[in-house]
Amino acid sequence: MKNDAGNLAVVPQTHKVLGEWRHESGGMFDLLADLQTTLDIAQLLQVFSGHLQASVPHEGYGFHNPLLNLDLEQGREAHHHCSYTLKLQDEVLGEWRMRRDRRFSQADLESTENLLSHLLYPLRNCLRYREAVCYAHTDPLTQVGNRIALLNQIQRETDLARRHGTPFAVVFLDIDHFKAINDTHGHGVGDAVLRSVAHSVKQVVRSTDGVFRYGGEEFVVLFSHVGRRDALGLAERIRQAVAAQAHPVGEDGESLTVTVSLGLALLAPGESPMALMNRADQAMYKAKRQGRNRVAMA
Repeated sequence: MKNDAGNLAVVPQTHKVLGEWRHESGGMFDLLADLQTTLDIAQLLQVFSGHLQASVPHEGYGFHNPLLNLDLEQGREAHHHCSYTLKLQDEVLGEWRMRRDRRFSQADLESTENLLSHLLYPLRNCLRYREAVCYAHTDPLTQVGNRIALLNQIQRETDLARRHGTPFAVVFLDIDHFKAINDTHGHGVGDAVLRSVAHSVKQVVRSTDGVFRYGGEEFVVLFSHVGRRDALGLAERIRQAVAAQAHPVGEDGESLTVTVSLGLALLAPGESPMALMNRADQAMYKAKRQGRNRVAMA
């Protein structure tokens, strides 16, 4: 790979560019109008790339924003690259990357910078909208999905499983003796345990699985396209991962071992999402009655 341009910060140049540059797809005003039509980041970048093609042809593009876990790529790989760090009023919005088979000229880079200056405000609007949606569906303590996100996701997954005849499993997970942890070590340690358990679960499950905080010390994991045997294996891996994690409880090096009890249920024919969750919940209580730190099947 060969990079033709370095990391450049782009700042608004609206007044300068409006009178100086128009491209053959309909002009700058068409670009400005089209960029106001969506709050979806992927669609916004696609619109922008389409307008940019008329002035600076390219085979692919990408956008990266680590704070919102965004890494979007479109098109194919190519030999020559250029990239820009996009900033607006000292706020870093992300990195725009572009690639093609022939070298980018200085004129290409200047045209790209000019057009990028008009992307900044619409892009910031999209990022703020995505951030608001993300926060509305994310538990602020553990950074996994909240109950609203869970109810939306389990309905979608149940509908897909019925439509395609694929297996679908739900795991209810409860931290053992969590009240005693709070009472003995304080709620600060309890919060740290919740974050650590959520992290351990996310490290084990697949990227296609959903992890949610149901409330208190309870979590729910959704396994799509997973039958009984594989679901039991994933649940057992979660149990082992949590039990293997040491949780510091003070500055003197003392640590705490935490275990979880898990209940597993597979979607039955005609079963509603709430009925499926209730069966997984009851299986979790069965694991508690059987001695905790184990997986029980509904």
